[in-house]
Amino acid sequence: MTFYIIEQDMHDQIIVKEKIVKKRYDSINMGTYMNIQELRAKGIRVESNKKATADISFLQGWLNGKLMLPKIILDDISVPVFLNLIAYELCPDFKNDREIGTFFAFMDSFIRQPEDVKYLRSTGILHSNLGSDEELVKLIHFLATDLVPNPETYYDVCFGIKKHVTNKLKTNMVRFLAYIRHPWTNIAVHAAELALALAFVQTWFTVHPLKSN
Repeated sequence: MTFYIIEQDMHDQIIVKEKIVKKRYDSINMGTYMNIQELRAKGIRVESNKKATADISFLQGWLNGKLMLPKIILDDISVPVFLNLIAYELCPDFKNDREIGTFFAFMDSFIRQPEDVKYLRSTGILHSNLGSDEELVKLIHFLATDLVPNPETYYDVCFGIKKHVTNKLKTNMVRFLAYIRHPWTNIAVHAAELALALAFVQTWFTVHPLKSN
């Protein structure tokens, strides 16, 4: 009887632990990632942490968030080194946290467009002489292809980003502040929309003139 109670208790602990791990994984896989431009539109600034390691962090402010990324150098020397390190991490007899592969998989989730690369260049995060912004998007995606990232590595970062972007009060305030900071741009957009509508009306009446009685 005692053995049964101990065995049942161990079973319950395992089930609880599995539920906690699954809950953490589900939180990571629920669309947390957004590209650089989308993050900025949601009030998340992307800045360099001045380091050359795989250290990534997310700082939450009262309104804006700040994603801190390390300096990335992609050139003829570093790319082969990264590929070798990723291959080494995937060796079945090497127990590790797959840090390099996880880092590039994580960066690939943010870098989807040439505009993302352009912004990372301007902030001093990304340094490369291997090609255009479009080619660097493809290169980073290539480095992240067929990897097995460790979902626990950047769990806190993903959780912080998701908590920020799902906060409607914060994101709506960010949009409102962006609107009032650039009033003339918004007026110009609305004026262009009005001009387009008037042009359509004029064309319609040209093709279908009103018939007089």
